[in-house]
Amino acid sequence: MVKKIGYILTSVLSLLFVACAGGSCNVVPNRSFTTNINQSEHLGVYATNGWAYAGGGYAGLVVYNSGTQTNPKLLAYDRCSTINPEAGNKVEVEGLTLIDRASGARWLMLDGSPIEIAECPLKPYAVGQNGSIFYVQN
Repeated sequence: MVKKIGYILTSVLSLLFVACAGGSCNVVPNRSFTTNINQSEHLGVYATNGWAYAGGGYAGLVVYNSGTQTNPKLLAYDRCSTINPEAGNKVEVEGLTLIDRASGARWLMLDGSPIEIAECPLKPYAVGQNGSIFYVQN
């Protein structure tokens, strides 16, 4: 019985490894960049649940404040839809979701996870801070 469970567990883990190694959700091409996010150019992102579009990434960025106005916590995603990324369709903010108007796919702004049609999350980027200026980079 233990041997059978071990075999099943090994098979499942192998399938997961192969699926992840194939990059099934690593569909947006990499681009090296660093983009500064500051209040003069991206005022909207400094409000609670605020956001702003910015340059960088493959198809631009959407930057979201999941914190507060006085204590911002910025998250950044590539605007490239994970549905047919070769087309370079840009997602747009609609409330607290992001939508690819070409396919109708939707993602949550809070974590970039798919909520409708899409299977892959939006590509996230690292956000750092130097004083009052935030920066997004890959």
